[in-house]
Amino acid sequence: MNKQKDIRTALVDLELILYRNAAKAEAEGTSLRDLVSMTNLSIREVVDGCQASNYYLVVSGTDNFRKHLYPETYKAGRPPKPPLYRDLYMEIQATYGAKRFKWHDQIEADDLLGIMLTNGRIENPILCSIDKDMLGIPGWHYNWNKDAWPTYVSQEEADHHWLVQLLTGDSTDGIRGMEGIGPVKANKLIKKYRSIMDLQSVPEMAKYIYEKEEIDLDRYYETLYLVSIWRANMPEELLANDLIASIVKTIPSIK
Repeated sequence: MNKQKDIRTALVDLELILYRNAAKAEAEGTSLRDLVSMTNLSIREVVDGCQASNYYLVVSGTDNFRKHLYPETYKAGRPPKPPLYRDLYMEIQATYGAKRFKWHDQIEADDLLGIMLTNGRIENPILCSIDKDMLGIPGWHYNWNKDAWPTYVSQEEADHHWLVQLLTGDSTDGIRGMEGIGPVKANKLIKKYRSIMDLQSVPEMAKYIYEKEEIDLDRYYETLYLVSIWRANMPEELLANDLIASIVKTIPSIK
């Protein structure tokens, strides 16, 4: 990506900015007016940081499909959002409007970011987030906390990251995975079975490891549906779920 010549579009994970700023405002007694100004500055810093000439602010919908699939466990331990979060959300939405503000009511910001990064409809998209889970999607990424310039995640790197996630799950969000294993053990299992799995899709590889390690396949499907971030070319294994398939039909840019 050429710093001088390329037109770039920042896809900003807005929820992370809203949450951080609202929590800070609560701790410091900041007014809503000042909080809005602080958030506008945060957005501008992210967009300027990757030298984007265009940008979209991406948020989650209110009818999260994952909560329908696994209502008792998914993100069950998450604390409530800071008191000023909702008011800040509404102010920022009113400020930037539908042209910049993007969401789909049934999916999370992560999913919409993944779709927008990979659907080919946006000129030189850069996914701007500090969430390491997003590294499971190939393309240009910008972590505003540590990157001086966007970094490229290849298809191979993204697939490996996704496969590790399918094995480890995500305890923060109540996604169990194989339980008792972290990235180190996950990588050992991948290395152990790699020669057999090379021609399989990422979900097929994960399923194979679950079977070989004698982990209940219900756990595999739960992890697959919860941890997988959507992309334009949706895997058949995800589309096998009726709810996911029905939502995909409402998003024209998904193949």
